[in-house]
Amino acid sequence: MDEIFKALGDPTRLRIVQLLAQQGEVCVCRIVDELKMNQPAISQHMAKLKQTGLVCHRKQGQWIFYSLNIDNLKKGPLALLSEIISVAENTQQAIGSAFCCGGKQG
Repeated sequence: MDEIFKALGDPTRLRIVQLLAQQGEVCVCRIVDELKMNQPAISQHMAKLKQTGLVCHRKQGQWIFYSLNIDNLKKGPLALLSEIISVAENTQQAIGSAFCCGGKQG
């Protein structure tokens, strides 16, 4: 899981994930154009995203098309964040109003 969050911590990779979320399956040439980066740099970022299982790819002729691996997102980061939110909400409900930061109500 930490590798996924490290991958998403990079601004370029996060922009790529956002692009794929907005546009679905995208050719690597479009990613290069959208991010205004050279193809080798994009390839390095895509390799990291593939390694973590965040993206899927398919080859059609000389072109490679990428899309988000929705199932891995649901099972990985989204499941973890949902669990964290659920635990935090239950904890806050159980303890009521908490005081922190020098006695100020938070």
